[in-house]
Amino acid sequence: MKKVLKLKFKTAEGKTSMITVRYPKQDLSSETVKSAMQKIVDAAAFEKDGVAIYAKVVGAEYYTTQTDDIFASDAKAE
Repeated sequence: MKKVLKLKFKTAEGKTSMITVRYPKQDLSSETVKSAMQKIVDAAAFEKDGVAIYAKVVGAEYYTTQTDDIFASDAKAE
């Protein structure tokens, strides 16, 4: 199974913006994640066409995906 952490923000225009963190620490507290996200907002270091991409903290979620192989071809055999 693969697990990622998705950090959700609002842009200065009110649109949704997201950062996906691969291989996050497990069991992060809401306070830790919210504090880190607020630092991103406060830094105001990311913008596109003069619009802040990460202007407001919205939330964060762990997403877990599982891949079940049906079959795998052996490329050397072909």
